[in-house]
Amino acid sequence: MSNTPEPYEGEHRPRGKADSEIKAEETAALFEELKQRPGRQSVVEPRFERMQEDIKTAISTLVPGLEWSTTRTRGESPCAAPYSSTPGIEVSLLPFSSDTPVPADRWPAVLEAVNSIAVANGFEGVDLTRDDGLRRSVSLRDPDGGQILLGAGGRTALMITTGCYLR
Repeated sequence: MSNTPEPYEGEHRPRGKADSEIKAEETAALFEELKQRPGRQSVVEPRFERMQEDIKTAISTLVPGLEWSTTRTRGESPCAAPYSSTPGIEVSLLPFSSDTPVPADRWPAVLEAVNSIAVANGFEGVDLTRDDGLRRSVSLRDPDGGQILLGAGGRTALMITTGCYLR
């Protein structure tokens, strides 16, 4: 009896298949999954843009004097793993910021408002939150990998990205 492991040993490695065959099958399955997602340009981006406006409005209502601006543009990038071998893309909406920070005493109300808007738009709620007294941030995710990032330290910043969708 030999102690040498057999090639492709393990429950996730089918015997008799080359790495390239396995990778092609995985990519095809992920591509099929992306085909089932709603249209990025017709459904997802407009919904995310409305959500972003709702979040900005809610924060501005809770923090009088906060004015939003942007200096960058919308961006597209290849999807992250496990979709990195598919033709899918992730979109970063226009990032917005304000020189006015969210005061510490307003942060809980801002968190509650952002979480409520996010959940109403299919997000699963707060993924990660940080509040060390000087810097506060929250991250929220949706099931398809969309993300809302809100930071409020010396200034306020809002960045939203879609998950992976086909072009």
